[in-house]
Amino acid sequence: MMIKGVLEHAGYKVGYFNSPALIDDREQISINNILISRNDFVATYYEILNKLSPDESTKISVFEWWTLIMLVYFANKKVDWAVIECGLGGTDDATNIINAPEYAIFTHIALDHIHILGDTVEKIAKAKSGIIKYGTKATIIAPLQQKAAVNIIKEKCSQAQVPLILSDDIAKIKVHNRKINIIATDFTLESSFSLLGEYQRENLKTVIALVKQLMREKVLISLMPLKQMLETIKIPARCEKIASLPDVLIDGAHNPDAAYNLAQTIINLRHGRRVIMILGFLKDKNYQKMIQIYQEISHDFILTEPDHLQRKLPVAILAQNFNNHVMQAVNVRSALKIARQNAKPDDLIVVTGSFYLVKDLINDD
Repeated sequence: MMIKGVLEHAGYKVGYFNSPALIDDREQISINNILISRNDFVATYYEILNKLSPDESTKISVFEWWTLIMLVYFANKKVDWAVIECGLGGTDDATNIINAPEYAIFTHIALDHIHILGDTVEKIAKAKSGIIKYGTKATIIAPLQQKAAVNIIKEKCSQAQVPLILSDDIAKIKVHNRKINIIATDFTLESSFSLLGEYQRENLKTVIALVKQLMREKVLISLMPLKQMLETIKIPARCEKIASLPDVLIDGAHNPDAAYNLAQTIINLRHGRRVIMILGFLKDKNYQKMIQIYQEISHDFILTEPDHLQRKLPVAILAQNFNNHVMQAVNVRSALKIARQNAKPDDLIVVTGSFYLVKDLINDD
């Protein structure tokens, strides 16, 4: 989202593809923050359908349909740039149908979707590295990667003759009181910055690495688009504060790596306050490890279920992972009501476990 923001502020027409959607499925496809219209979605769907045989159309998965519609829609609208987030991994992901991306960018590689991508960081890195292809201008890796993952990506870059950029030491970043100070080797930048979360600094280093590459290629001619992005960026359900007195944060962390990052953010924000956590998970996630992480920072839990009929972890099973008595709620709104009833104004309430859990609280009042 930061990358698309920089390009948009530079004046480009930018298509954006990401998942999952939080409120409206059409959030997955947008151009300059405007969702694909219902009419355009239907028209693009039939444009593709009319070129397929009946047998072919029935073999396409839902995500593959979204990917096809996105690619045709962006082509029809003649976007300057398309920022495309992979669904699962890289090699076998539907988005990997494109010949070669201009840039292949890797956020932190962690154990997630292990039933599909593999049960080690090495296997997952190998799957993800499939987006690196001959003709890609550069590959950029987010900081703090495991050495094994970096080595696998290095090897794929060498095979595809693609330059590799490591963003660990690209800049020093300090954030305090919603202000950010960036000190790079060739520039300094100060700006307002509203995103919470320690991991956002690491994400930003990755963005800065890309910005410097784009400036070398004259795609960007100044740092102003970066500054404007920093001043305006908002990412729903990523350490998003939705209420005060008590503060309520929502975060879609759904794997142990993300849970650890969230826990570190909570530690930095709590300032001695009691932390009440509302948890709900999908049953195919490593929720046991996430629970262990959260039990190190809180003793107050309210358990509930995400809004996903097939994949939700029943709250009764979730409760079995706690030694002490925990409160339960039928849904996330009921859980938040219970938390507020039991909280003091200076407490901190955190809702997390799945995007399917926190999405019902987006724009909550």
